[in-house]
Amino acid sequence: MKPTEQRIRVMVADDNAVRGELLVKVLVENGYDVVGVAGPESDLPTRVAQAKPDLILIDTDAPTRDTLEQLSQIKQDMPRPVVMFSADEDQQTIRAAVQAGVSAYIVDGLANSRVKPVIDVAIAHFQQHQTMREELDRTKQSLAERKTIDRAKGIVMKRKDCGEDEAFALLRRVAMDQKKRIGQVAAEIVQVAGLFSDEKQHKEVGA
Repeated sequence: MKPTEQRIRVMVADDNAVRGELLVKVLVENGYDVVGVAGPESDLPTRVAQAKPDLILIDTDAPTRDTLEQLSQIKQDMPRPVVMFSADEDQQTIRAAVQAGVSAYIVDGLANSRVKPVIDVAIAHFQQHQTMREELDRTKQSLAERKTIDRAKGIVMKRKDCGEDEAFALLRRVAMDQKKRIGQVAAEIVQVAGLFSDEKQHKEVGA
């Protein structure tokens, strides 16, 4: 690692204290900053939130259900690459680990010469997954926004007794005037229309 490069911050989690110390030594020798060492009873999500590592490296005989649940929470709240070294070769365990957010699951053990390649691959896999996830989220948001715009157009067409093109032009003009995205304006129109509809229904029930 070149001196000008930013050193990768690693948090180590190991259920064996002696093995954890050796792992820290290997990481430091390979140019990584170890920002924390978590034992088997540690609250890993809390430790990660405090230390803010770039990567989590777990060395375990076999991942427990509690460990996988904690990794799932990290994946949801503060995703980052996770490398897991384990003696457990069971395919179901490996699948569960990957689903919980493990970027690289290594069964062969940790050799000094393999540390950097394994971490580099884990980071690359994580970044690719995050990119795909962000693209999927943007697609879902875009589809939801288009549906909202269509609903808003229908409301405007009914209220203004106009065609679809005119309704859309009106939405766009309001968005430009208010310096908002057209999707925001559409959502506000749909929300207001819903409030009026609820109020009308309430009055009809009260009558």
